[in-house]
Amino acid sequence: MAGSKLRRYVGQKVSVVRWRPPATHFGDTNTFLAGTWNDVENTVGVWHTPESEDDPVPVASLSHQGDISDIQYVTRDSFMVGSSTGAVRLYRHSAEGDLESINCWDKVHAFTTGPAPCTSLACSGEQIASVGEDGKLVIINPNQKKPARVLEGVGGCSLYAVMFVRTHEVLTSSMQGHLKLWDLRASQPAKGLLFSPDQVAVCNLAGHPTQQHLVAAGGEDGTLALWDMRNTAHPFTIIAAHNGPVCQVQFHPVAPEHLFTCGMDGQLLHWDASASAKPSHLSYKGTQDVSGGSVTVWLGSEVSRGATDTTCILQSPLPINSLDVEGATLIAGSDNEAIYVLGQLLKKRIDDMMY
Repeated sequence: MAGSKLRRYVGQKVSVVRWRPPATHFGDTNTFLAGTWNDVENTVGVWHTPESEDDPVPVASLSHQGDISDIQYVTRDSFMVGSSTGAVRLYRHSAEGDLESINCWDKVHAFTTGPAPCTSLACSGEQIASVGEDGKLVIINPNQKKPARVLEGVGGCSLYAVMFVRTHEVLTSSMQGHLKLWDLRASQPAKGLLFSPDQVAVCNLAGHPTQQHLVAAGGEDGTLALWDMRNTAHPFTIIAAHNGPVCQVQFHPVAPEHLFTCGMDGQLLHWDASASAKPSHLSYKGTQDVSGGSVTVWLGSEVSRGATDTTCILQSPLPINSLDVEGATLIAGSDNEAIYVLGQLLKKRIDDMMY
């Protein structure tokens, strides 16, 4: 797992980092976005990582009203940004390399007394799902001026994370530890799941890149839970992960037997289950062979017994709020006003899959 590690101080607390999608299915990317929070003037900025092992270089930035809570790409050239003001905004990369604000859905999340922060976004084609502290699930079409649908949460509990399981199914998590699977073709949640009998908040959700039924959930108590959505009576396994709330969970998009988490304890952890994986016939970008291979390793008996190799690959003195991994490079953003770039991760594994 050894590789290069760069740190670039940016003078603002970094809340979100996201790689720009590659231009081709087998391509690499060297451009990413970074959003900030807890500043007088927050920004969403474009950064470039040079081919040489130099610090990332700022390319363009725009000021943003409120803290940036999430960033999700809709296409390679456009992306959505969630704000603590309750707004969701659509931006676009211009041909000149700058950023352009295209549309804004103001106050899609609000209390009766004022704005409610947007906490998480998810995209599936031209459907954008947004959740907020007002407990609402809002569906947005980037080509329409008004939200396509607003679904009220049962009990009015704040929602912390959202992800698409399928095109018409959205999974949300709440501050009370509930996971809810919403069928967008119906008016009410299809299923309600309980993450923790102690009502511990679920801070983040991540779907497996090829197995739609496999979901990882990061808890406020520092635990990592793995769910098999085909059997939702209880999590498949719950693992003690961090010494504080888990900020983000992500499967590697190409080698999903590897998983990454970051947290309020300032740690970025690499979870490696490849030792217990069967030989895999995955091709690049996760196209799977019918035999399944290593894609089901997270639901195996070895993982349930805790047989995963866990390594802290980054330690920050302050919380690491966000991470994103693409190919052999991982980026992370921290409250210590730094962006980290970790290179050469899993390089041999990825090269073997490409050639």
